[in-house]
Parts: sequence; C-alpha cells; structure tokens
Amino acid sequence: MPPKRKSDVLEHPPVAVLSSDSENATNASAGDAPPAAKKARASGVGEGSSGASGSGSKKGKAAAAAPKCWRDVVLEGEEEGDIPVYDDCNDIRRKIRALQKEPNFKVTHWLQEIGNINNNSYQRFMKATGPHGGASNGTYYAAYVYFEKVRILQGKKKTAKRIRSEQQNPSGSSREQPRAQWVYMPS
Repeated sequence: MPPKRKSDVLEHPPVAVLSSDSENATNASAGDAPPAAKKARASGVGEGSSGASGSGSKKGKAAAAAPKCWRDVVLEGEEEGDIPVYDDCNDIRRKIRALQKEPNFKVTHWLQEIGNINNNSYQRFMKATGPHGGASNGTYYAAYVYFEKVRILQGKKKTAKRIRSEQQNPSGSSREQPRAQWVYMPS
C-alpha cells in the first residue's frame, strides 16, 4: 500500500543512507535528521578544540577558517555592532536588482533572512534615488552587510570604487541622508 503522506515517503531514503554509520543509525532511528547534522558539526569542532592529536586541531582551524554560509562570516567591527559602510545606496540597489534576476529568488524570504526587514521599508529604499537616497533606511545597512559577507565568502576582490571610498572615508560613509538646505545668496 503506498504511503498516505508525502513526508512518509521523504523520511525513508535518508534512514537507509544514514544506517551505514553506527552513530548516525541511532539518530536516524529517532527520525531526527537535522539534529544529527548539527551534532556531527559540533563534534568536529570539539575534536579540534580538545587538542588530542595535531591533525585534529588543524582540521578544526581549517573548518573555522572556511565558513560555509554567509552568516558564518564575521566582519571587522561586527562584535561592536557598527560596521563601516563603503558602498553607496546606488551600488546596493544595483546589487539587489542583480540578485532579483537569479532563479527562485524571493524578496520576502531574503528580507527575512538579512534581518527581518519590512517590505514597506524595502520598497521605499528601492524607490529612492541618488547615492545617498535611502541611506538612513534599515534596508541599506542590512543589505550592505549581506553583500559584504557574500563577497568575502565567495573570495571576490574589492572594486576600484570601493577602494577609493575606503581611502576617502576610512570610518565609512554616513548612514544619514543629507537634508535639503537653502543657501541665500546676495543679489
């Protein structure tokens, strides 16, 4: 008799694959495949930190040095909570538009992933114009952090514009949108 639920069909093949390892077989019998993956990752780090063998500690350092997800990348100043921003708003909007062209990309999922950004805030940022238009918007900072972490993860170099911006503003550009000012001239 065929299974009644789609989840019943999906659970059986991973159990057969995981049953080859004795440790994974006990986890597979419980039916918890995702916690088994987390446990395996934690045990690999534990071997590296215990220092029982020289090669084990090198494996732990290599695993820590090569992040697998953009969230694992740590930027300079991230612990303090303020990362200097070197790309202007136009660059971030251009990168977002390029990201939207990728297959199976969903804006709402991406906004949730980069920091639970509200869609209205995102729409206001995308409608703004100019290099400082939308600089005070939360989407700008969250998207900048995302793109910077992805750049580091992929091993891409900094652009020439980015290097110029770092030299001109070592502490990063202002995240405040400049106000319109009136200038009175004598006639």
